[in-house]
Amino acid sequence: MANLLEQAINCNDGNRAAKIIQDALGIESDDMINHCFPKRWPDDRRRRAHIIGYWLQNETGFLA
Repeated sequence: MANLLEQAINCNDGNRAAKIIQDALGIESDDMINHCFPKRWPDDRRRRAHIIGYWLQNETGFLA
């Protein structure tokens, strides 16, 4: 999983980053991505990691 998270954080495209994680976790819905991901994917890796972490936290609450 760490390698997939690293790939998503390093990805320059937010949609591609989301797809990497969705495929790995078997998440089919785009609802939380549309809510959590910004329209413009940030250049800063730290900011990307924060966005992905926020999305995963919300996704687990949504699925539970």
